[in-house]
Amino acid sequence: MEHLIEQFEEIGFSKNEAKAYTTLLKEPAINGYEISKKSGVPRSMVYTIIAKLVAKEAITELRTEPPTYIPVPVKELVMNRKRQTEETLTSLEEELLAIEKPIEVNVIKHIEGRTQIIHAMQKLMKASKEEIWLSAWEEELEELRSAAEEQGEKGITMHSLLFTDKETSSFGNAFYHRQFTASVEKHRMSQRLTIVIQDNQEVLVAGFVDGQIPQAIQTAEPMLVLLAKEYIRHDMMMKVVTDKLGTDTFNSLWQGSDLLTYIIQNVKK
Repeated sequence: MEHLIEQFEEIGFSKNEAKAYTTLLKEPAINGYEISKKSGVPRSMVYTIIAKLVAKEAITELRTEPPTYIPVPVKELVMNRKRQTEETLTSLEEELLAIEKPIEVNVIKHIEGRTQIIHAMQKLMKASKEEIWLSAWEEELEELRSAAEEQGEKGITMHSLLFTDKETSSFGNAFYHRQFTASVEKHRMSQRLTIVIQDNQEVLVAGFVDGQIPQAIQTAEPMLVLLAKEYIRHDMMMKVVTDKLGTDTFNSLWQGSDLLTYIIQNVKK
């Protein structure tokens, strides 16, 4: 009996409601006093329980004196509960869908191997609808040139930081790390750090290390996209400042300071 009552509770009936209904199944057409006596439902609660069972379409009141009650047949009760549950779930689904905000899960995709990374960079550049931000080295430029020129012909804006002495019009608004500064950057990072950003929506960051299999990550995570873009912007601005001041003047700003030498060159003294 206890197991049966637990199953009633799982479909929304209280223990006392379950006791009253099962009692009526055994002895239909009895009054409230008799229901209380035979089911164990307290007399002070029995008519409240009866009213709830009537509302749940589990029992029916007969117009007798005093009123007596009969159970809705088991199959009809189960059918009614299925219908009510389905209606409730349908309504709940509609209301929840109206307020649900899609969950954006920005996974970080790991890419390995030069061919795969270059292909992913080309694909990201070609997917751009507004602008491309690029930080790339001479060793990879030829493989990216076609995608850059194709997007340029479509009117896509491109801002590039290029580690090469060879100036080119293929990569839009280009800033250059010449051989000297490029070697400093490479030494500091121990790799050719390469970045492609598509429309402020997605970023690919790759590391090319001589003699090793290149590794890259690609993600649409907004904070990582912003971080990569700010890195390129900062590097561009540093190139402008260096070119305006001259290399000697710029170097004089940090040379002689162990802290600044470490920050700029990753060299501890």
